[in-house]
Amino acid sequence: MATTQVNSSTAALGGVAGRARPHRRGGARVVLAALAAGLLSGCAALPAAGPTAGAFVGNVDETAVQWRNGYLLVPVDDTVLAYQQEEPRPSFRGIASQSLPSDTGIGVGDVVQVTLFEAGVGGLFSSLNAGGQGSSSVRLPEQQVARDGSITIPYAGRVRVAGSTASAVEQRIVAALRDRAIEPQAVVAVAQGNSTTVTVTGDAVTGASVPIPASGLKLLDLIARVGGPKTPIYETAVSLTRGGRTVQMPFSELANDPTEDVYVRPGDVVLLTRQPRTYVALGATGKSDQLPLQGYEMSLAEALAQVGGLNPTLANPKGVFVLRREPGAEMVARYEGQAFTRAGPGEDATRLAGEIPVIYRFDLRQPSGLLNAQDFRIHDGDMVYVATAPFVPVKQALDAFSGVVSPALSVANTASVLATR
Repeated sequence: MATTQVNSSTAALGGVAGRARPHRRGGARVVLAALAAGLLSGCAALPAAGPTAGAFVGNVDETAVQWRNGYLLVPVDDTVLAYQQEEPRPSFRGIASQSLPSDTGIGVGDVVQVTLFEAGVGGLFSSLNAGGQGSSSVRLPEQQVARDGSITIPYAGRVRVAGSTASAVEQRIVAALRDRAIEPQAVVAVAQGNSTTVTVTGDAVTGASVPIPASGLKLLDLIARVGGPKTPIYETAVSLTRGGRTVQMPFSELANDPTEDVYVRPGDVVLLTRQPRTYVALGATGKSDQLPLQGYEMSLAEALAQVGGLNPTLANPKGVFVLRREPGAEMVARYEGQAFTRAGPGEDATRLAGEIPVIYRFDLRQPSGLLNAQDFRIHDGDMVYVATAPFVPVKQALDAFSGVVSPALSVANTASVLATR
């Protein structure tokens, strides 16, 4: 009898326990379902580095130049790179030369030293010293060329020197003294070439007026004589003004291209200013930052390397873009043969005027895309953007889901256990 009662009680308890377990599992399922629904519905609100590649390209031909949503989308290929090689570049060779300039002669304001000689003692320029020895030469005091372009020579009067070389002035002095001195000779030298100077100025250099020697002076030598640029080379611009024309280029380009190291001439003005050249990197890169262009020829590959390349867990290598503004008329002339495939009605790409937004696209999944990135030049003010991969929002949702599942299950299980007590 007692045994029967015990078995009955055990069976009853087992039945209660058996009914309690499904209730606990059902509560957990409800919590999980609610969490999953909430997280998946919020995928669009998850943080993102920027637009996806699809937002740029849309559902049109990815290989054609497209005018869509107010910008020109240009897939980069050999044709685009060829156009870039044809872009005009600043050059000092348009206003200066690598050939030694001709001698401009003595100028107004120059300080001239004249020494006169005679063939024998007893002439105009002879003198006796204390020992009775004679001298047949005399060095005249230095003279500055007057505004009328002349200097004074004893017994010859005013002699014009401006615009003449030293040898021509020597001949002129000898001719003026031939009837007065004994076989006269003259040596003329420019002590201070005040008329043959070039001015260096700007906030990136110690300003000075530098005389040009007879051997000539090149641009880099000139800058070195005033101490060189005070700012980093890649942040310095140098301009040369001659005859009302001015050409400016990055100092790094001048330093790296010997053909741009031209001779300066009297009256030139060289200006060195601090002009940082930068680009911005955004999106799924190693870091988002504004960085300096380390040279005029910096490539997209080098620009990406400066920010640590593409983020291997987030980046879409098919969606690498360079954003800049280009002359609209030039873009039409380049690509109108491709008919400017349009994504929407009413967008007429042939009516482009002024500067327009242009987005260059690269597919770094392909070897050709990597080679194109190596050859594509980055300009000052460019934005380099790397789109996130399509799976990133789902991955972010799953990461967020796994981060709250364990605590939620623990809470649900605890609540179920307490409810059965």
